[in-house]
Amino acid sequence: MEEGFIISNKIRKAVFIEISSGEKSLTRIAKKHHLIEHVVESAAKELEEHGIIEEKNGGYELTEMGKKLFGKLKGSGAI
Repeated sequence: MEEGFIISNKIRKAVFIEISSGEKSLTRIAKKHHLIEHVVESAAKELEEHGIIEEKNGGYELTEMGKKLFGKLKGSGAI
């Protein structure tokens, strides 16, 4: 399931959580978590390829599937 895909990688998980909380900038996510921006971009691309996030209005947002996954992960205590 996609839940495992998100939580199995700490960078994908951090990007997912930040975007779900309203952050749109990968640069700010990288700086906040002290990560290399290229690594954050790669994680975002993977999340985008799985239909979990999408690039929109100059930033990133959760897709409908991403919103459902966030609800499931939050409800289960995984994030």
